[in-house]
Amino acid sequence: MSKYTISNAFSQTFRFPIWKIEIDEKSKLIAIECRDPQNTLPYISVMDFDGLVHLDHYILPEKEWTLTAIQGKKVILKKVSENSPVSPGLWIIDYTNPNTTSLFHQYQYLGILNGYIQMRPQHITSGFELYFSLIDDEVLTSIPAEIKPFDNDIVFPLEFNAEKPAFLQHYKNNEDLWISKCHDHFLWCFHEKQQDKYTVRLLISDQKQILDEAVIIQDLDLKLVQIYFQIGCQIFLLTHNKQEFVSYLV
Repeated sequence: MSKYTISNAFSQTFRFPIWKIEIDEKSKLIAIECRDPQNTLPYISVMDFDGLVHLDHYILPEKEWTLTAIQGKKVILKKVSENSPVSPGLWIIDYTNPNTTSLFHQYQYLGILNGYIQMRPQHITSGFELYFSLIDDEVLTSIPAEIKPFDNDIVFPLEFNAEKPAFLQHYKNNEDLWISKCHDHFLWCFHEKQQDKYTVRLLISDQKQILDEAVIIQDLDLKLVQIYFQIGCQIFLLTHNKQEFVSYLV
């Protein structure tokens, strides 16, 4: 495949609207939380960057559980309540075998590190941090000092407010313009008004000319606030109904 083309990586439709998306860039995994609008019960799915689904609509028993991270084979859930965003409850599921879980009812989720989850007993407000090893499934009182926070290199396009390059001047019906970069080329994205609907167009360019372009979303009633997020040279986006998750290689 030429490095200057736009190609569809996957398109996956879910039963219910998507509420949350979490990424493990290193493992190339995506965890997705959907919720049934009628009872708000959450469903968890896991797929990879090629679109292969590894866990399909795994239902959680209570609406208070929500997705907070994925790292390797482990999906991390925390419990929230209407009264407080910080509630006791931490649940780690092995997506390859969802019956293999670690459940901590009396602990608060504090954050995720490389290989560990940081947590604290329910009634303690500071200090007394414990660490759950995602590799050994053990609770530890300390971890090596060199362990770093778990981060993903996720890029969001920036709104382009300068004068449009000459090679974009012939697009007259766009109302916005967004830009990001992949290696030595640029990604341009904008909404186009088509009567009472919007489409979203994506283009690849160098500094002088358009190299490829594609319409990536059609029939929008309203413009999207955030069109896509980008990891490396792959972009990911939700369509208008928030039930279809789509990715393109650029």
